[in-house]
Amino acid sequence: MAESAAEPLLELEGITYRYPVRDGMRFWKRKKGAGVHQVNLSLEAGDIVGLIGPNGGGKTTLLHTIAGLWKPDSGSFRVLGRDAQEAGRRWVQRHIGFMPEQVVWTGSSTPRLVLERLITMRGGDDDAIKMLRLVGLRSRADSPLDSLSQGMEQRMTLATALLGEPTILLLDEPMNGLDPVAQAAFRGLLRQLADRGCAIIVSSHNLNEMERVVDRVAIMNRGQLVASGPMADVERRLALEQRLLLAGSGPKPDLSLLTSEGVIIEEQETRSVEEDWRYRLIRRAGRWEPGDRGLLTAAVESAGGVVQLIHPLPAALEDLLGAVTGQDPEKVGLELEGDELVPMRTLEVDDDE
Repeated sequence: MAESAAEPLLELEGITYRYPVRDGMRFWKRKKGAGVHQVNLSLEAGDIVGLIGPNGGGKTTLLHTIAGLWKPDSGSFRVLGRDAQEAGRRWVQRHIGFMPEQVVWTGSSTPRLVLERLITMRGGDDDAIKMLRLVGLRSRADSPLDSLSQGMEQRMTLATALLGEPTILLLDEPMNGLDPVAQAAFRGLLRQLADRGCAIIVSSHNLNEMERVVDRVAIMNRGQLVASGPMADVERRLALEQRLLLAGSGPKPDLSLLTSEGVIIEEQETRSVEEDWRYRLIRRAGRWEPGDRGLLTAAVESAGGVVQLIHPLPAALEDLLGAVTGQDPEKVGLELEGDELVPMRTLEVDDDE
């Protein structure tokens, strides 16, 4: 692991990679297709960055490029201060652990045997059982691969990505197939790795999933990085609607005063037996202040009700994309316009502002 955060562990400058695709009926010719375009990003030791975007937005392509699986068409990136191209693919891959989106583990072999073979091939000194214990698979160390569930397969793939104690960890949709308990354990593991100095990029199309674990987000759409920074700051800069979820039991409260202040009140379906009513409150101008929770509680109690929960609702991915691109959230597309990538306005948020 890195011992110092004096300089970024990973720096991307203008990274562009576009897939070669067949040029119409001329199968012998290739032209540039979709990919990623002019991506700039940096990570320091201990960072957990959520790479967020719709399916097809370029997240996986970017991760494959950083992992050294594809050579960029243009741009450069540095790993631990060294130029990746000069250092060579083997050196880069020794310091970067990559967990692909979905690996299917089949056959009669076992997690222990697979890891031991990989450790031998890498010439490392990792302990297979220690790695399996780290990802919660110790009890299945000697089980056939065919017996592993999807969630267990995800943990197995993570164990292989952690071999050699990489300084930089790239995770592509790692929560797929994990139940809520396993997701919580996984988030805890990521925080432990970050606390030890690892820099982590976690790719996902699920904002609710990411807000619990990442320090900041990098939002991709149509192959371009369109917004980056701490989630709360990105939402603030984009002036997104501020949402609160209010639920309770007993008589419904009188919230007409909020309506006069421009707050939209949407009645929702209740989610538990303790709830008699549930509202989504959308403030289109300004922000919900800490004192507003007390006012809402007072309104509920004055009507004879009891508050069951009050908490903010994060912006949905389509809201972020719509705000940063200026398009209707329901029409934010993933395709290229013709054969060319169309540059978008990029929002960068300074952590100190």
